[in-house]
Amino acid sequence: MEARAFEARTSDGTLLHGEVRGARGQTPLLLGPHFYPAALAVDATLARWVEVLSEDFLVISADYPRGIGRTVGVGPGAAASVAAELTGDRAARDYECIADAVGAHRFGFLGYSFGGAMGLAVAARSSRVAALAVGGFPPLDAPYALLAEISEEIAEKPPPLPAFVRAEALHGAAHFYRQLASGSERRAIEALAGPRLAFMGTLDQAQGASRSMPLATRLAETEVELRERGWQVTWLEGHDHITALDPKVSLPRVREFFLHALKG
Repeated sequence: MEARAFEARTSDGTLLHGEVRGARGQTPLLLGPHFYPAALAVDATLARWVEVLSEDFLVISADYPRGIGRTVGVGPGAAASVAAELTGDRAARDYECIADAVGAHRFGFLGYSFGGAMGLAVAARSSRVAALAVGGFPPLDAPYALLAEISEEIAEKPPPLPAFVRAEALHGAAHFYRQLASGSERRAIEALAGPRLAFMGTLDQAQGASRSMPLATRLAETEVELRERGWQVTWLEGHDHITALDPKVSLPRVREFFLHALKG
């Protein structure tokens, strides 16, 4: 379905660029990183997710956080360092701003990997998240400190990056993970209510990252607690961090979750 571009101006003056797909009047579904509009044009896997989900939902994606795609820098008068100072609170405010730009009050949120961490942070701080699906990221006891350390290393000595990713996005991710490593984030996530799904490959160790991470291990260790707290937990047998995002592997389950959670 054809994309419709929009812009959302944040309280600090940053202009966030996004796209919306699907019929007007459909239930809104926000997609977190890495479903950037800038990435959809070059990544067939991500594009397929958006194509399928827009058949049932008003799918909203944005070049976010700052430093991705057409979303660059900050507005006039804002501190130059704001692009790197990404926090859970800022993400929640910014995603609410994105939702406001397309007239969406309540919305579902889908995030994978870094986007899963983002979805957890937003849902823990915004009453407007009606349903949450987190893929490739353990909701409880995530290795935030290790993720911050790795992200900082990448930001200091970045490998070849896609053309739509700039340095401020890397520093922003490092800061985001670092401020979530304080320990208070677990309590905020424990308090989440409403429909919640965690899905992950049984072999997920963050394949594709510079170091292995115990993502599947952490989810397995906390699975009983998550279920007791009302989460659905879906394991994708034999899949890792990369293959679990294959639309043939996980998209049908995620779509079914949101159809039930958002449309009843």
